[in-house]
Amino acid sequence: MSTLEEVVVANNNFTVGLANKMMSDENIVLCPLSMLTALALVCLAAKGKTETQMKKVLHFESCSDIHSGFKQLLPTLINSDEYMLRINNTLFVEKSLNLSEAFINVSKTWYNSKPGMLDFKNHPRSAWEYIINWLKGNTEGNFESMPENSVDNDTNLVIINTAYLLANWTQSFPLTNTENAPFTKSNNEKVHMELMSVEGNFNIREIKDQMLSIIELPYGKRKNLRMYVILPDQYDGITKIKQNLTYEQLNDWTDPDKMKKEFIEVGLPHFKIDSTYSMKNVLYRMGMTYVFSDTKSNISEISDESLYVSDVINLVTMQADEDGTEETTNADDEFGFLSLKLPQTTYTADHPFIFIIRDLLSKCFLFYGVFQKP
Repeated sequence: MSTLEEVVVANNNFTVGLANKMMSDENIVLCPLSMLTALALVCLAAKGKTETQMKKVLHFESCSDIHSGFKQLLPTLINSDEYMLRINNTLFVEKSLNLSEAFINVSKTWYNSKPGMLDFKNHPRSAWEYIINWLKGNTEGNFESMPENSVDNDTNLVIINTAYLLANWTQSFPLTNTENAPFTKSNNEKVHMELMSVEGNFNIREIKDQMLSIIELPYGKRKNLRMYVILPDQYDGITKIKQNLTYEQLNDWTDPDKMKKEFIEVGLPHFKIDSTYSMKNVLYRMGMTYVFSDTKSNISEISDESLYVSDVINLVTMQADEDGTEETTNADDEFGFLSLKLPQTTYTADHPFIFIIRDLLSKCFLFYGVFQKP
């Protein structure tokens, strides 16, 4: 395996690990890659049991050159003329701590990132305001807030990572088709949603033994970016899928070569999910405990003083509308003649489902989400 492939496999395994632990009744969207990139920077500085735990949770144990792999992967994902993917990561550290010049230089070289020094101890409110301004200035206004209790005067080091995507469907959903429709939540409660629909040729697959079906919704002309909607047969089937999901399954389910192209009618909720998560407890449950401990953490390559991670804050926004985003549609010309046909079947996401956005060329999972209610 190349170093790039090793990092992709680590990211995809990490995605499944997060999926298994993110148990919530709310809508969820995560960018595991943005978290993995930020945590790789900390792992670069970790020693002893802290390093061992981090490498295990992040699936870096078999990676020969983690940082070179990220250096190769990220530009291939970010530098696209068909979509806009933005990932930002910064470590904010208590200003009274002395940082290693070697670490600062390495973080610039490998991740184009420089740690920010803030006075959490004496002025946590001002530190919080600084981070808010950083968010506004570095995310084109996509993120302008964060819970004030995300930092306090005991904050030692906080990792802020953000991710958002602007991309248009290969085949847009006609605005005139959007209608009010019922949606059944996992508790069998019926609510209403805006349901988008379109007829076209789409890759689809049914996994009978898992009682679910998957559809592939590509973006752009070249279709290198694709959303996979994983829909259980039953309205309350989402919990079982999340708890039992494996890397092998998710890799297999999102393999376009194992799907069948059919002319179908697709129904998908019109949604936007804005998520801000404190990931400390999730990562802790996954086995990364030492790095969050003021007495056990060993990230001495950052500073020879006592240093530990106070939290990892993940901010992600994801939208699905008729065009895919607010931009102009980029429809595939091949769909023009299909209006003369009748759909063979329908695929309607009218109850909770999982969605994955994957880059076809690298096979990297970019976003993981769960839509549970309008």
